[in-house]
Amino acid sequence: MGFLTDLSSSWMAIAISVLVLTFLVDTGRVEAMYLPGLAPVSFCKETLASLKKDTDEACKSTVDVYVNRLDSVENVIPYEYDRYDFCQVDEKSSPSENLGQVVFGERIRPSPYKFTFNKTENCQKVCTKTYKVDKKDGDKEDKAKLNLLKKAVLFNYQHH
Repeated sequence: MGFLTDLSSSWMAIAISVLVLTFLVDTGRVEAMYLPGLAPVSFCKETLASLKKDTDEACKSTVDVYVNRLDSVENVIPYEYDRYDFCQVDEKSSPSENLGQVVFGERIRPSPYKFTFNKTENCQKVCTKTYKVDKKDGDKEDKAKLNLLKKAVLFNYQHH
């Protein structure tokens, strides 16, 4: 019985040593991470971005913001961002989606929100929406848009 205890503790010591050695060897090689479909982007201040524009070390100063579908934990039906009457931009600059995003229903679209890297921004008006909902001269389409927004708030629709 003593022989088996000594043997198992020897194997345990060897196994721990191998794990520690593997951990020490592997941690020296980890330098970066890559998400499929997303290319790494370097950001810098506006002044540096204009200087490096034509060099190999190009960087961006504008931070692009994209939107996706809205879904809810209280309702199973997801809605595209453009289904609601939110501020929209031209979709010509939409990023390309990979196969996995298309299969899972991801529809990434550009948003009207603009940010500059490392620059403090105050609130800015993106667009203005006006609705006619009076009983006399109310527009049925405007009422439908507002009812859809109310429903979204009620069911807690949000970007995931």
